[in-house]
Amino acid sequence: MKRGRDRLYWIPLVILVVWTIFPLLWGVSSSFKTYADIYRVPPSIIPPDPEIRAYQVVLTSRGFSTYVFNSTFLALTSSFIAVACSILAAYGFARFKFRLSTVLFLLILIPRIIPRASLIIPLFQMWATVGLLDSYAALIVSYTATAIPFNTMVLTGFFRGVPPALEDAASIDGASIWQRIRYIMIPMSIPAIITVSVMSLREAWNEFPFVLALTTSTRMRTLPYQLFMLRDAMGIEDWPVVLAFTALTIAPILGFYIIFQKRVTSGLVSGAIK
Repeated sequence: MKRGRDRLYWIPLVILVVWTIFPLLWGVSSSFKTYADIYRVPPSIIPPDPEIRAYQVVLTSRGFSTYVFNSTFLALTSSFIAVACSILAAYGFARFKFRLSTVLFLLILIPRIIPRASLIIPLFQMWATVGLLDSYAALIVSYTATAIPFNTMVLTGFFRGVPPALEDAASIDGASIWQRIRYIMIPMSIPAIITVSVMSLREAWNEFPFVLALTTSTRMRTLPYQLFMLRDAMGIEDWPVVLAFTALTIAPILGFYIIFQKRVTSGLVSGAIK
Protein backbone atom coordinates (compact mmCIF):
# COMPACT_ATOMS: atom_id res chain seq x y z
CA MET A 1 0.00 0.00 0.00
CA LYS A 2 2.76 2.40 0.96
CA ARG A 3 4.72 1.50 -2.17
CA GLY A 4 1.67 2.32 -4.27
CA ARG A 5 1.35 5.75 -2.65
CA ASP A 6 5.04 6.39 -3.23
CA ARG A 7 4.60 5.70 -6.92
CA LEU A 8 1.86 8.33 -7.11
CA TYR A 9 4.49 10.98 -6.36
CA TRP A 10 6.05 10.25 -9.75
CA ILE A 11 2.92 11.26 -11.67
CA PRO A 12 3.32 15.05 -11.30
CA LEU A 13 7.08 14.70 -11.87
CA VAL A 14 6.51 12.86 -15.15
CA ILE A 15 3.92 15.44 -16.22
CA LEU A 16 6.34 18.28 -15.41
CA VAL A 17 9.21 16.64 -17.33
CA VAL A 18 7.03 16.00 -20.40
CA TRP A 19 5.64 19.55 -20.22
CA THR A 20 9.19 20.93 -20.13
CA ILE A 21 10.95 18.65 -22.59
CA PHE A 22 8.27 18.23 -25.27
CA PRO A 23 8.46 21.79 -26.72
CA LEU A 24 12.26 21.50 -26.87
CA LEU A 25 12.09 18.16 -28.68
CA TRP A 26 9.45 19.50 -31.04
CA GLY A 27 11.58 22.54 -31.87
CA VAL A 28 14.71 20.50 -32.54
CA SER A 29 12.71 18.04 -34.64
CA SER A 30 11.14 20.86 -36.65
CA SER A 31 14.57 22.31 -37.42
CA PHE A 32 15.18 19.20 -39.56
CA LYS A 33 11.86 19.51 -41.41
CA THR A 34 11.29 21.05 -44.80
CA TYR A 35 9.38 24.31 -45.03
CA ALA A 36 6.28 22.45 -46.27
CA ASP A 37 6.45 19.85 -43.49
CA ILE A 38 6.21 22.57 -40.85
CA TYR A 39 2.63 23.31 -41.95
CA ARG A 40 1.63 19.73 -42.69
CA VAL A 41 -1.64 18.54 -41.14
CA PRO A 42 -1.70 16.51 -39.02
CA PRO A 43 1.69 17.56 -37.60
CA SER A 44 4.34 14.98 -36.81
CA ILE A 45 7.15 15.22 -34.29
CA ILE A 46 9.31 12.99 -36.53
CA PRO A 47 10.37 14.77 -39.76
CA PRO A 48 8.93 12.90 -42.77
CA ASP A 49 11.89 13.93 -44.96
CA PRO A 50 14.66 15.11 -42.61
CA GLU A 51 17.22 17.55 -43.99
CA ILE A 52 20.00 19.77 -42.63
CA ARG A 53 19.31 22.74 -44.92
CA ALA A 54 18.34 25.00 -42.02
CA TYR A 55 21.61 24.35 -40.19
CA GLN A 56 23.60 24.96 -43.37
CA VAL A 57 21.83 28.29 -43.82
CA VAL A 58 22.58 29.33 -40.23
CA LEU A 59 26.21 28.19 -40.14
CA THR A 60 27.04 29.84 -43.46
CA SER A 61 25.11 33.04 -42.75
CA ARG A 62 27.07 36.29 -42.68
CA GLY A 63 28.28 37.27 -39.23
CA PHE A 64 27.38 34.03 -37.43
CA SER A 65 30.96 33.50 -36.21
CA THR A 66 30.95 37.08 -34.86
CA TYR A 67 27.78 36.44 -32.89
CA VAL A 68 29.24 33.25 -31.44
CA PHE A 69 32.43 35.09 -30.44
CA ASN A 70 30.51 37.96 -28.85
CA SER A 71 28.31 35.64 -26.80
CA THR A 72 31.26 33.52 -25.70
CA PHE A 73 33.56 36.43 -24.87
CA LEU A 74 30.93 38.40 -22.95
CA ALA A 75 29.71 35.36 -21.03
CA LEU A 76 33.15 34.11 -20.01
CA THR A 77 34.57 37.53 -19.14
CA SER A 78 31.59 38.79 -17.14
CA SER A 79 31.19 35.45 -15.34
CA PHE A 80 34.85 35.38 -14.30
CA ILE A 81 34.75 38.95 -12.97
CA ALA A 82 31.41 38.41 -11.23
CA VAL A 83 32.59 35.22 -9.50
CA ALA A 84 35.90 36.82 -8.42
CA CYS A 85 34.14 39.87 -6.94
CA SER A 86 31.48 37.70 -5.31
CA ILE A 87 34.10 35.54 -3.57
CA LEU A 88 35.60 38.61 -1.91
CA ALA A 89 32.21 40.08 -1.01
CA ALA A 90 30.90 36.78 0.35
CA TYR A 91 34.03 36.28 2.43
CA GLY A 92 33.57 39.69 4.00
CA PHE A 93 29.93 39.04 4.89
CA ALA A 94 30.68 35.54 6.18
CA ARG A 95 33.71 36.34 8.32
CA PHE A 96 33.49 39.98 9.41
CA LYS A 97 30.79 41.40 11.63
CA PHE A 98 30.43 45.15 11.26
CA ARG A 99 27.75 47.73 11.79
CA LEU A 100 24.88 47.62 9.28
CA SER A 101 26.32 44.50 7.62
CA THR A 102 22.83 43.02 7.29
CA VAL A 103 21.51 46.21 5.69
CA LEU A 104 24.43 46.29 3.26
CA PHE A 105 23.84 42.64 2.37
CA LEU A 106 20.19 43.42 1.58
CA LEU A 107 21.20 46.44 -0.50
CA ILE A 108 23.48 44.23 -2.59
CA LEU A 109 20.52 41.95 -3.29
CA ILE A 110 18.30 44.79 -4.53
CA PRO A 111 19.52 44.63 -8.18
CA ARG A 112 18.41 41.00 -8.16
CA ILE A 113 14.93 41.97 -7.04
CA ILE A 114 14.38 44.88 -9.43
CA PRO A 115 13.10 43.84 -12.90
CA ARG A 116 15.92 44.03 -15.42
CA ALA A 117 13.83 46.08 -17.82
CA SER A 118 13.65 48.92 -15.28
CA LEU A 119 17.46 49.21 -15.34
CA ILE A 120 17.73 49.77 -19.08
CA ILE A 121 17.08 53.53 -19.16
CA PRO A 122 19.47 54.41 -16.28
CA LEU A 123 22.17 52.18 -17.77
CA PHE A 124 21.66 53.66 -21.24
CA GLN A 125 22.00 57.20 -19.90
CA MET A 126 25.05 56.31 -17.82
CA TRP A 127 26.94 54.63 -20.67
CA ALA A 128 25.92 57.36 -23.11
CA THR A 129 27.31 59.98 -20.73
CA VAL A 130 30.72 58.31 -20.49
CA GLY A 131 30.77 57.47 -24.21
CA LEU A 132 30.77 53.68 -23.87
CA LEU A 133 27.57 52.76 -25.66
CA ASP A 134 27.96 49.96 -28.18
CA SER A 135 31.06 48.59 -26.45
CA TYR A 136 32.16 45.40 -24.73
CA ALA A 137 32.91 47.34 -21.56
CA ALA A 138 29.30 48.49 -21.14
CA LEU A 139 27.94 44.97 -21.58
CA ILE A 140 30.55 43.29 -19.38
CA VAL A 141 30.02 45.71 -16.49
CA SER A 142 26.22 45.46 -16.82
CA TYR A 143 26.30 41.65 -16.93
CA THR A 144 28.69 41.52 -13.98
CA ALA A 145 26.64 43.87 -11.83
CA THR A 146 23.48 41.80 -12.28
CA ALA A 147 25.26 38.50 -11.51
CA ILE A 148 27.06 39.56 -8.31
CA PRO A 149 23.98 39.68 -6.01
CA PHE A 150 22.97 36.05 -6.55
CA ASN A 151 26.57 34.85 -6.47
CA THR A 152 27.24 36.69 -3.22
CA MET A 153 24.13 35.27 -1.59
CA VAL A 154 25.02 31.66 -2.45
CA LEU A 155 28.72 31.98 -1.57
CA THR A 156 28.02 33.74 1.73
CA GLY A 157 25.86 30.86 2.88
CA PHE A 158 28.53 28.37 1.87
CA PHE A 159 31.45 30.30 3.40
CA ARG A 160 29.63 30.49 6.73
CA GLY A 161 29.65 26.70 6.81
CA VAL A 162 33.45 26.50 6.58
CA PRO A 163 34.86 26.08 10.13
CA PRO A 164 36.66 29.29 11.23
CA ALA A 165 39.12 27.09 13.13
CA LEU A 166 40.80 26.21 9.83
CA GLU A 167 41.55 29.86 9.17
CA ASP A 168 42.63 30.43 12.76
CA ALA A 169 45.18 27.66 12.42
CA ALA A 170 46.43 29.11 9.14
CA SER A 171 46.68 32.58 10.72
CA ILE A 172 48.83 31.18 13.52
CA ASP A 173 51.15 29.78 10.85
CA GLY A 174 51.44 33.25 9.32
CA ALA A 175 48.93 33.02 6.45
CA SER A 176 47.58 36.34 5.20
CA ILE A 177 43.92 36.94 4.44
CA TRP A 178 44.56 36.43 0.73
CA GLN A 179 46.31 33.13 1.40
CA ARG A 180 43.44 31.96 3.58
CA ILE A 181 40.96 32.76 0.82
CA ARG A 182 43.10 31.11 -1.85
CA TYR A 183 44.20 27.96 -0.03
CA ILE A 184 41.30 27.33 2.37
CA MET A 185 38.04 29.02 1.36
CA ILE A 186 38.21 28.52 -2.40
CA PRO A 187 39.26 24.81 -2.37
CA MET A 188 36.59 24.00 0.22
CA SER A 189 33.91 25.91 -1.69
CA ILE A 190 34.44 24.45 -5.16
CA PRO A 191 30.81 23.15 -5.44
CA ALA A 192 29.41 26.60 -4.65
CA ILE A 193 31.89 28.35 -6.96
CA ILE A 194 30.99 26.00 -9.82
CA THR A 195 27.32 26.67 -9.11
CA VAL A 196 27.57 30.45 -9.32
CA SER A 197 29.90 30.19 -12.33
CA VAL A 198 27.40 28.10 -14.27
CA MET A 199 24.49 30.34 -13.29
CA SER A 200 26.43 33.49 -14.24
CA LEU A 201 27.47 31.95 -17.53
CA ARG A 202 23.91 30.94 -18.32
CA GLU A 203 22.50 34.40 -17.59
CA ALA A 204 25.19 36.16 -19.60
CA TRP A 205 24.82 33.78 -22.54
CA ASN A 206 21.03 34.28 -22.68
CA GLU A 207 21.09 38.02 -21.98
CA PHE A 208 18.95 40.02 -24.40
CA PRO A 209 17.56 43.32 -22.96
CA PHE A 210 20.95 44.88 -22.27
CA VAL A 211 22.32 43.97 -25.70
CA LEU A 212 19.20 45.35 -27.34
CA ALA A 213 19.38 48.65 -25.44
CA LEU A 214 23.14 49.25 -25.19
CA THR A 215 24.34 48.27 -28.67
CA THR A 216 23.60 49.67 -32.09
CA SER A 217 26.02 48.02 -34.54
CA THR A 218 25.91 44.59 -36.12
CA ARG A 219 29.42 43.76 -34.88
CA MET A 220 28.19 43.82 -31.25
CA ARG A 221 25.25 41.45 -31.69
CA THR A 222 25.07 38.26 -29.67
CA LEU A 223 23.28 35.04 -30.55
CA PRO A 224 20.01 35.89 -28.72
CA TYR A 225 19.97 39.36 -30.29
CA GLN A 226 20.57 37.99 -33.78
CA LEU A 227 17.83 35.40 -33.25
CA PHE A 228 15.46 38.29 -32.50
CA MET A 229 16.62 40.16 -35.60
CA LEU A 230 16.37 37.00 -37.70
CA ARG A 231 12.70 36.64 -36.94
CA ASP A 232 12.10 40.36 -37.40
CA ALA A 233 13.81 40.56 -40.79
CA MET A 234 12.51 37.43 -42.48
CA GLY A 235 8.94 38.57 -43.07
CA ILE A 236 7.36 35.18 -43.80
CA GLU A 237 9.05 33.02 -41.22
CA ASP A 238 11.34 30.24 -42.36
CA TRP A 239 10.69 28.30 -39.18
CA PRO A 240 13.25 25.53 -39.77
CA VAL A 241 15.98 28.20 -39.99
CA VAL A 242 14.70 30.02 -36.91
CA LEU A 243 14.52 26.79 -34.92
CA ALA A 244 17.95 25.67 -36.13
CA PHE A 245 19.41 28.99 -34.97
CA THR A 246 17.64 28.52 -31.64
CA ALA A 247 19.01 24.99 -31.23
CA LEU A 248 22.56 26.15 -31.95
CA THR A 249 22.13 29.00 -29.48
CA ILE A 250 20.99 26.89 -26.55
CA ALA A 251 23.10 23.78 -27.25
CA PRO A 252 26.41 25.00 -25.71
CA ILE A 253 24.93 26.27 -22.46
CA LEU A 254 22.58 23.30 -22.20
CA GLY A 255 25.48 20.87 -22.59
CA PHE A 256 27.55 22.83 -20.10
CA TYR A 257 24.70 22.78 -17.59
CA ILE A 258 24.11 19.03 -18.02
CA ILE A 259 27.79 18.32 -17.34
CA PHE A 260 27.75 20.28 -14.07
CA GLN A 261 24.15 19.68 -12.98
CA LYS A 262 25.08 17.64 -9.89
CA ARG A 263 27.58 20.26 -8.79
CA VAL A 264 25.03 23.03 -9.34
CA THR A 265 22.35 21.24 -7.33
CA SER A 266 24.66 20.42 -4.43
CA GLY A 267 26.06 23.95 -4.41
CA LEU A 268 22.61 25.56 -4.27
CA VAL A 269 21.44 23.25 -1.50
CA SER A 270 24.63 23.69 0.53
CA GLY A 271 24.51 27.46 0.16
CA ALA A 272 20.89 27.49 1.33
CA ILE A 273 21.26 25.35 4.47
CA LYS A 274 24.72 26.32 5.73
